[in-house]
Amino acid sequence: MPDSHWRNILHHHDEPDEAMQRIDAQVAPLEELPDAVRHIRALISRFDSLTHYCAFDNLDLIVRAIGEGTYPGQPAVDVLTRAWEMDDQRRSRAKTYVQTLRAWSEGKSAEEAQQMADDSELCTELYRTLGPFEEHKAWLAASLAHTLKAFAYEAQDLLDEAAEADFVRGVYRAALDRDPSSDDLQNRLAELAGGKSRDHFVREVFDSAESRQRQQWQVLERLHADGE
Repeated sequence: MPDSHWRNILHHHDEPDEAMQRIDAQVAPLEELPDAVRHIRALISRFDSLTHYCAFDNLDLIVRAIGEGTYPGQPAVDVLTRAWEMDDQRRSRAKTYVQTLRAWSEGKSAEEAQQMADDSELCTELYRTLGPFEEHKAWLAASLAHTLKAFAYEAQDLLDEAAEADFVRGVYRAALDRDPSSDDLQNRLAELAGGKSRDHFVREVFDSAESRQRQQWQVLERLHADGE
């Protein structure tokens, strides 16, 4: 479709990632998108930092534009490079935007969204701003949630979202360069179900004798590659 071109902020020459392709598929069956929708999407693609002092003013401007279906006629953000630092309060607020926008775009009720959002009052306010559900608006809201998530979520947040079996396999591949056996996978899943934290599990696997030996071989390989 002609409106599926997504400019990734950090790597703008890359193809859209799988998540963005799924979001774009929401509007594939629709007719030509209105100009205002395309302009709002362009603003979303320019959002490049949550550390800007006006970040939430700019974010609210975009959310209002989605809700009203009108292009605000001005840049939503200053696209100058910003420091990659964010305090916990700002990060938590941004996560509520992500959680709420994603829930609204999926057609969930405000009550359902409040159960998932960190800040229920902000969630309610955003639902009121977004207004009635429409396909074009859902696409824009999902696009904005995807963009904000890249800035607001840390590695641990993304790991927490992974299914447990995928999480276990990912840790094994990173620490041991292999998949767990079927029995080992089941045992590890039982440990997590029994209360072992994911953080504890990661440290346990990376601190194992097998992992330490692999790390030592990696150091030796690096030394040889560097001509030492």
